[in-house]
Amino acid sequence: MMKKTLTLLIAVTVLVLSATPAFADDGGQGKVELETKTTAAIMERRTKGTVELKTRKTAAIVEGDTAWVAISWKAEKTDATNFEIVATTDVAGVTISYPDNTNPFSSLMANDTLTANEIDFTSLLISVPYGISKVKLKVVATWTQDGKNKSKNYKVEVPIAKFKGDDVAQATTDVGTVSGAAPDWIEVSWTGIAPILNDVQMTVSGPTGIVITYPQDRAFTSLMYDNILVGGETDYAAAYVDASALSPGNYTLDVTLTYSKGGAITSVTGQVTIQITG
Repeated sequence: MMKKTLTLLIAVTVLVLSATPAFADDGGQGKVELETKTTAAIMERRTKGTVELKTRKTAAIVEGDTAWVAISWKAEKTDATNFEIVATTDVAGVTISYPDNTNPFSSLMANDTLTANEIDFTSLLISVPYGISKVKLKVVATWTQDGKNKSKNYKVEVPIAKFKGDDVAQATTDVGTVSGAAPDWIEVSWTGIAPILNDVQMTVSGPTGIVITYPQDRAFTSLMYDNILVGGETDYAAAYVDASALSPGNYTLDVTLTYSKGGAITSVTGQVTIQITG
């Protein structure tokens, strides 16, 4: 009995030892497959495309002004198509607009595609009020890349430059001739220097005997086009002069321009000459 048991044990041991290499040694195929899968995953990550924001701070805008800003982007590794952005901000009084041909979003300058490693830009029209120092934008970009629709949030800062200097310049110093026998209109032109002035009004005063009236019997006159004067714009305000009580000659009229800038009321004064004829 002991001899049979020993014989059986030896047989089992031989069977196990002879079978083990069949399971343990696959010629390294399993390791190769694992390395292949790992390498494929790494290569997939390395070739997976994305879009990089190249402009984290735009050019500055002067307070009170409206200006276009450019935001640049770069496609990494693969093409990005159907590229669009929308932007928002929490800063009160700031408005954001888009190009007419893409509104309500902005796309790229050339087209809506960033080819791999290409840099192109999107544009935003931003209006800022007086009295702020910077604007932080939340920009949401969407595009298609590697066969997938993608979306990502970015942060962009718009610096605001403080406006310095005169707000407005008087462009007219001589209003010409008015007959004492025939009341007539005079015009005084003004050129805006500050980005924007609202509620622009003008009053005129002169020597005793002259009578100044304004359109629609108001206590002031405003600009011809509207009551807003923007930087670089020249517009005029008109007043009606009755000089029948004055003797012929040259006279000086005082003019006062009042306007609102960033909610604050400001006035500037000037003078014009007028010639009264008989």
